[in-house]
Amino acid sequence: MGAPGGVPSPASSIIPEIVEQHAEEAAFLWCLRNTAINQPHYRLRDLAELEARVEAHLDGLWVAGEAGLAIAWSRLEQQAGIGEVFAVATLELERSDDAGVERLLTVVDGNPELRRGFFGALGWVSPKVLRGRAAAWLDASTPIRRLLGIVACSVHRANPRSRLEHMLNDAPLVRARALRLVGELGRIDLKPELRRELSVTDDVCRFWAAWSGALLGDRAPAIPVLQDLAIGDGPFKWRALDLLVRVMDPPSVIVWLSRLGQDSRNVRLIVLAVGILGDPAGVPWLIEKMRVPVLARVAGQSFSMITGADLAGHQLEGPPPLERSPADPTDDAADENVTVDPDANLAWPNPGAVQAWWQSAGGRYPEGTRFLRGIPLGQHGCNVVLREGYPHERRAAAYELVLMNPGRPLWNWQAKSRAQLVRLMSPNSGLQEAI
Repeated sequence: MGAPGGVPSPASSIIPEIVEQHAEEAAFLWCLRNTAINQPHYRLRDLAELEARVEAHLDGLWVAGEAGLAIAWSRLEQQAGIGEVFAVATLELERSDDAGVERLLTVVDGNPELRRGFFGALGWVSPKVLRGRAAAWLDASTPIRRLLGIVACSVHRANPRSRLEHMLNDAPLVRARALRLVGELGRIDLKPELRRELSVTDDVCRFWAAWSGALLGDRAPAIPVLQDLAIGDGPFKWRALDLLVRVMDPPSVIVWLSRLGQDSRNVRLIVLAVGILGDPAGVPWLIEKMRVPVLARVAGQSFSMITGADLAGHQLEGPPPLERSPADPTDDAADENVTVDPDANLAWPNPGAVQAWWQSAGGRYPEGTRFLRGIPLGQHGCNVVLREGYPHERRAAAYELVLMNPGRPLWNWQAKSRAQLVRLMSPNSGLQEAI
């Protein structure tokens, strides 16, 4: 909401069914937006439209006053989903209601899944709403409150200054998020503390220490950790790969991928890595992989990451294969392999059309030059991608900008589109003040 969109209405003028619809839609649409920020077919303008719909329903709850808040709470008690937590948390934070916020904390404290809705509300409200409260959380005696303080700093890229160093010795839950925040803020002064965490047994802390260290330019000690996690089956596999390929020098990446290629189980990882690397030398190989159904769509995505050729816009799409591999994911409830297809929102490429396009246009892409979305990698190109790209491309641009200038804050590609657009118009704006 930023600032409440209207004056609360008298209770006598409220239609409960309408307010209930506002509560339901605010929760549902925020969940949709929460998914969209990582989907390959949403741009900032698409997110802006979705966020405007969320705002409209939150405003409807706000205008309903105490009745709106009561209905939002009732829905949370009945549904207990992250969208419902988001709606209540946003209203309570905007109201600056300490009792309401504490009541919600009792709901989410022991449920990591529900915390995500609270985190979403922290990113939704303005830094001004959080400033005093976040500072109090950072100094609180309970880990969940300190975690909320760190997350508030993370989503708004606010610097907790000396508090951050203390939290690198906190409970694992808080320490892991603090390690992440070091990289997000570009806190080069804390590089020694990151190195200390690279040998711990906790993979969560180890990953975020390596991730932040790599962003801050301390690449040599971070690379082995990221390599280990990228070839494993843990939750940080794809995050590790996404940064690893960018911090290794290209010849070392090629050697590493060649070694991984000896095991056919690594082929998807290599397809993604070729797109991250951005060297057009990999395009012919990607076109070959477009003929393999289980790899076709992700190979098309990597091809577009390098060339900027939109499969639909350049008429390079093809029909899905008539027969799928038994190993392919499916959402058919009658199929034993009921899993979420990670490529569900990617286009199916037409390998023949892509090959013809590459024969005609490939000369514009010299080998040995890294490209992102068809633009030679550099600060100008990254800024263009931040404005116009899809989420995975915008994430790539954010990483590359930091790697060119270690110590600068990492662009928050998941922030509200309005906040991002404002910052894109003022690219030299610094961090928020400590909150």
